[in-house]
Amino acid sequence: MGENSIYYNSITQRRRKAAREMKKELPQHTHGFIDECLLRFQPNTAYSYAHDIWFFYQYIRECNPICYNMEIKDIPLEVIQKLGPQDINEFQNYISSGHKPDKNGNVKVAKERSVARRMASVRNYFKYLIKYDYLSTDPTLKAVPKKKDKEDKTIRRLNREQVQDLIKAVSNVDSASYHSKVMSERTARRDLAIMTLFLNTGIRVSECAGLDLTDVNFMENTIEIVRKGGGKDYLYLNEDIRNTLKDYLEYERDVLLNGREDPALFISLKQRRLSVRSIQHMVEKYGKNTGLSEKLTPHKLRRTYGTTLYNNTGDIYMVADVLGHKDVNTTVKHYAAMDEEHKRKAAQISLYNNED
Repeated sequence: MGENSIYYNSITQRRRKAAREMKKELPQHTHGFIDECLLRFQPNTAYSYAHDIWFFYQYIRECNPICYNMEIKDIPLEVIQKLGPQDINEFQNYISSGHKPDKNGNVKVAKERSVARRMASVRNYFKYLIKYDYLSTDPTLKAVPKKKDKEDKTIRRLNREQVQDLIKAVSNVDSASYHSKVMSERTARRDLAIMTLFLNTGIRVSECAGLDLTDVNFMENTIEIVRKGGGKDYLYLNEDIRNTLKDYLEYERDVLLNGREDPALFISLKQRRLSVRSIQHMVEKYGKNTGLSEKLTPHKLRRTYGTTLYNNTGDIYMVADVLGHKDVNTTVKHYAAMDEEHKRKAAQISLYNNED
């Protein structure tokens, strides 16, 4: 696992390669910045920086008449040197307008966090240009920060009844169609083990997909995972996880492999590691079968675990530790929501006991 995992090593190499390929499409004066990102950050983050800078140069090519007929990699540094705060403001509006049409051809306006992420990349890029004397002034410093969208404080998670209905749907292989039911019956034990793991550990979907068979230790009741950022961590198995995993490993995993060998814990019908996308589709399918009005995602199951654990323990540090949050403020922001039962209890408490 971790640095010794073939799966994680392959992901790392693919992302590093993708960042280097993106670098080839960018002007020469951006290459040092991408190189620094590859040295300073995890490959996924470095790639995101490279893609955001590419997006910025795409904007320049589309909106600057001098660059209309140029390849992005041929845009000269002089164009960047002439940019002012107004150009950065225009770029923020360019991001906000959205660029990905939906199935009906309509372009959805970008969310505030998308603007903030791309602007963070661009600001870091301009800091790099200043540091190495490519520029004398930074146009992002006087640009107007985009007004933040009103924060949605709703903690999107399942309630107790919905969790019970979901587990029942997975256990009984409830499905909307005969074909889907037949396919689900072949992976019923695997799917139940995955859903139980999500609901009892808050594991991320990427962490789940990356699990190898050797990461499960029934003697110590633990699983070893690779956290976001590449660090190792251990989670403890409760009886539900232990039973569903053992059931899957005893009766289903070898059948799915059909004589092949693969280090992965969770195997697909194609006799190889179950991918992140496949797990997401599986979770969404069972959400629909349960009759949920909103799309069910692995992250919603993670939030369900986090908020339920907090509501039952009141220990925000425990929740942060189990979920793998480096900053407890992240946990406070996203998981420590009072549910309706807590609100009712709060209304019944006599806080001041006024006496005549």
